[in-house]
Amino acid sequence: MRHIKKIPLFLIIFGFIVSSAYATVSNIQITPSNPKVGDTLTLTGMTNPNEDINCQAWFEVNPMVSPPYYGYIMNNVEIPNTPNNFKVIGENVNDLSISVKMGIWVTKSANANSEGIATVSQSNVPTGTYDIKIWGTVKDTSKPIKLKIIASTTVKADDNGNFKYSYKTNNIPEGTTVYLNIGGVNKAITIEGNTPVPPAPPVVNNTNSSNNSTDKEPPRITILSPSKRDYNISNVNFDVIVEDKSDYNVKFYLNDNKLNYKKSGNHYTGALTLKEGNNTFKIIAKDKYNNENSKIIYINYQKQENSENKTVKSDNNTNNMTYQNKSKNDADNTDNKNNINSNNNKNNNIKENNTKNSQNQGNIVYGTVINHVGNATLIISDGTKISKAGDIQIKEVSLPNITLAYYISPNNAEFNKPLILKISINIPKDKELKILYYDEQIKSWKSIPYVYDKNNSKITIDISKSGYYAIKEKNISKEKNNTSIFGEIAMVVKIVMNVIINLIKSKLGIT
Repeated sequence: MRHIKKIPLFLIIFGFIVSSAYATVSNIQITPSNPKVGDTLTLTGMTNPNEDINCQAWFEVNPMVSPPYYGYIMNNVEIPNTPNNFKVIGENVNDLSISVKMGIWVTKSANANSEGIATVSQSNVPTGTYDIKIWGTVKDTSKPIKLKIIASTTVKADDNGNFKYSYKTNNIPEGTTVYLNIGGVNKAITIEGNTPVPPAPPVVNNTNSSNNSTDKEPPRITILSPSKRDYNISNVNFDVIVEDKSDYNVKFYLNDNKLNYKKSGNHYTGALTLKEGNNTFKIIAKDKYNNENSKIIYINYQKQENSENKTVKSDNNTNNMTYQNKSKNDADNTDNKNNINSNNNKNNNIKENNTKNSQNQGNIVYGTVINHVGNATLIISDGTKISKAGDIQIKEVSLPNITLAYYISPNNAEFNKPLILKISINIPKDKELKILYYDEQIKSWKSIPYVYDKNNSKITIDISKSGYYAIKEKNISKEKNNTSIFGEIAMVVKIVMNVIINLIKSKLGIT
């Protein structure tokens, strides 16, 4: 017979890891391998006969925020037999408090260090079922808050060294990864929900095509010239390609002054008269569905002594204007001997050359790019390096059981500078939001941190990888809604303050 032990809700809430300085743990099996919220998760393994094993685990949650407060509530938490221990580490906080309802609210608190990290730990909590509230004040409201929850208890193997654990996952949020270390064997499991696996990555293609459906992509801007950042001449020509599935308008600005241009197909050409020092060249393309792409490049002009200014002609052989492939062979005075009336084959040749250079020299964003699609704005910083060839693009997509979803290309790319994704959305009082990212490696949705600006009803997410990003609304019970959470936190604070005041009065003999 195996020694079978059911893990109480405490371990569901606080995760599970097995480790021991003395025991050798082997044959670890976790079933199901892709657990969903509500599944019964079973962990089995072997160690020394009758061995006492210290079990430990951790995972992260993102609390609700209503500046200056943050809060996270766990109801009906089962605490196992002693010995046990749990610890909470808060990041980007001024302070951290854990309140446990043991008939009355009992609170343990800690102040954060200079880096905004606070830790509260408690050992040998009496066995029972409790409501737990984690709360405090935010250090920097422009950054997300992370709560790292760690817990441990001790279990015993049977006479043959077998152990088995069974528990339900109904209280673990969707997309939460529980990190396990079982006697030195590392494991990680992600709890899935009812969000389906997304389809194959969509083709983000802004080229003109007949399409009766609503366009959900911004126009694509490709800058053929100017091709450099630094010039010693003041007159430079620009040559830009703009593509989109629907009708669009284009505007050009130099140092906030609107420019005239000539149009030939999807080619736009004109002249830039640079001032000495830094110059800002901005292109705004907006389609009839209000999808917008803004691209800003920065040009430095330093007057060269004893030299006459010459006009730089656009050159169809200039490579990778959208992404900066620094080529010392670019000449300031390249003659454009080709007709500006380029056909589609020429455009394709330019793009093909750009792609080859991106692969050879590195794919780096040339200028600042701002894409607007529906409720979303994607900001790409100047100098962002992309691990794959191709442009960074965003497309709104529809997924089942999801409020809003977007796909960011190129596929399987990483960015050395985080992209900034801002999404306008109102969070109802009876809802909580989860921001999910689909991890192609583990084929599962993962919960990721975000910042919610309540005043402007806007979510901000840092994007380090391409792929699917989704916003999911979840109904929450009345006792767990936003208003209630912070109301209960205020109540706990009031109770704690009353206790302190009463203690002070008793010391002073005041009735």
